Amino acid sequence: MTRNSERQKTVSAGAAASAQAVRAVHRADDTSRLPDQAVYLDSPVLSAVSQIRPFFASGAFGVASTPLLLRQKPMSQIQRALGRLPRELDIRWIKGRAAALPVATNGVVFYPFNARSNLQTVTKRDVRHVLTLHGESNKGASMRPAARIYDYVSIAGPLARDRYLKAGIFTADDVDRGRLVMMGDTFVQTLPEIRAARATDADPAIFYAPTWEGFGGQADNHSSIEAQRGFDAVVQAAQALRLERVVIKPHPYLGLLRPAIIGRFMAGVRLLRQAGLQVSVMLQEASPPLRLACALQRGQRLTLACKSSVSVPVPVALGICDVSGMEAIFLKHRIRHLVMAREETVPHEIARLYLRKALLPGGDVGRVMARYLADAAEVDAAHRAHVFGWSASELAEGSAAAARGWLVNYVRQDPFWRGQMG
Repeated sequence: MTRNSERQKTVSAGAAASAQAVRAVHRADDTSRLPDQAVYLDSPVLSAVSQIRPFFASGAFGVASTPLLLRQKPMSQIQRALGRLPRELDIRWIKGRAAALPVATNGVVFYPFNARSNLQTVTKRDVRHVLTLHGESNKGASMRPAARIYDYVSIAGPLARDRYLKAGIFTADDVDRGRLVMMGDTFVQTLPEIRAARATDADPAIFYAPTWEGFGGQADNHSSIEAQRGFDAVVQAAQALRLERVVIKPHPYLGLLRPAIIGRFMAGVRLLRQAGLQVSVMLQEASPPLRLACALQRGQRLTLACKSSVSVPVPVALGICDVSGMEAIFLKHRIRHLVMAREETVPHEIARLYLRKALLPGGDVGRVMARYLADAAEVDAAHRAHVFGWSASELAEGSAAAARGWLVNYVRQDPFWRGQMG
């Protein structure tokens, strides 16, 4: 099959201004300067911007060289009027046919989300299209068949590769010819709000990061909030470790699909307070419904210590998260952590390793935690080796910006499709 036949089937060069001079919003029809790379985002909620904003901060996307192309919809315009977009980003609105991307010929478009309109944008054949997603996760959304519509797919490492192969989405030939590009932790978010606790820290915390309720049925719902499993685990872990401080970072989408989960979240926070724990909730990227719920609790007898940001990183003695991108974030930060999982969500390829740190329904939190902490450094090192890998050795030690430059050059050389044509 030729390069063009599969693509059709499945479906700037000018100097950039400095970050300080970049305006917050540009019209997509301003063609005075077309960038040679861009990020395309189509989401029903503008809070999705908060999920990729850290990649601009890290250099994985260039603030001054990589504009963010936002698909304009009536709902997004309403949200735009009610909220505020990051002023440091070069944001350009896409109107009309999504395929009319304002990107220079031979440019590169990055896709952090697998949106439906991407089926249209990839038909622009004078640029390369690269799926990066916005993290590394064992969720089903990380291995959708739609990944085949992109020219290249950035993956974190061997575990993601095996996930695609097992699902039959890509073949060994795709891997051997370089269509899947291992970029390590380049597209795994860095959280400046946290760091691994040290022995000298006077007030380390448990960091709980519940995910949202997910699209689809219960199989796609990995949130530990539903049955209070996550909050119960936090209480047991805090008691076992003799910690008093808990910091919660909810997923930015939490409560947007099933508003009732907000009530369960608030009930869980009250449970922690009743257990004598000091609780704070990071709300800087939280959904509007959750922010409102926290605001309404102010002044009540069980006051919630809701925070929009932190001035210094929180020293984390133990992280607790759901099956989500937070697993890779904890690995990247080298923070010890446990994962709220179900039997069917345990990755088969690393089941023996994963079960050392997985909290399954009905499991003994104290027992699992004690067994994991006894050799956490060894377990996490092995876990990182499965999750992170690099297609080129220099990527392992370089910066995120250097990794992006390498990836742009790689896809422009087009090794996979040129090989197919040959």
